[in-house]
Amino acid sequence: MVDEVIRSLDVAEDAVLIARVGQGDMTAMKSLYEVHAAAVARFVRPRVRDLTEADDIVHDTMLSVWRGAAGFQGRCSVRSWILTLARNKTVDHIRKQARVTLADADETQIDDAPDPEVVLGAAQDAARVRACLDKLPERQRAAIHLAFYEDMTCAEVGIVENVPEGTVKSRIFHAKKNLMRCLSRAVLK
Repeated sequence: MVDEVIRSLDVAEDAVLIARVGQGDMTAMKSLYEVHAAAVARFVRPRVRDLTEADDIVHDTMLSVWRGAAGFQGRCSVRSWILTLARNKTVDHIRKQARVTLADADETQIDDAPDPEVVLGAAQDAARVRACLDKLPERQRAAIHLAFYEDMTCAEVGIVENVPEGTVKSRIFHAKKNLMRCLSRAVLK
């Protein structure tokens, strides 16, 4: 109940901020950036995997928010709209990278993987969950991330992913089954 009240307050505040941004209010844009940039980064980074490029996409997304705020029509929440912009920019980036011929790997790069003992001691369960999440198909992983890490409804996830709500529910259902299967195998080892 409390979460629903807080969420509705956030939606109302976002609506006020986006309207002010649409009128050219830089202070409102700064506030909107502070509220949503971290969520955009959490959405983009696992898909791009290069921190610098991911940060560029976050900033590009927020620049698009600045430029497009006046045209925001309110058919979805501001958060869903921003994450949809981020998704589109991420897809564009991935497509562009697919066209680029990659050079051989830099063999002089130092392997900075954490020591296995440190990983085991620090977060065995978290490591297992992350590994299992990474094994999910991209669409299932995105649905899980948005629903559980960004606390979005299935309808909002559908808007961001540009699929029907039922498809989101199906992806989450299958992702949960895959995660349970993967985690149970990890425990048995």
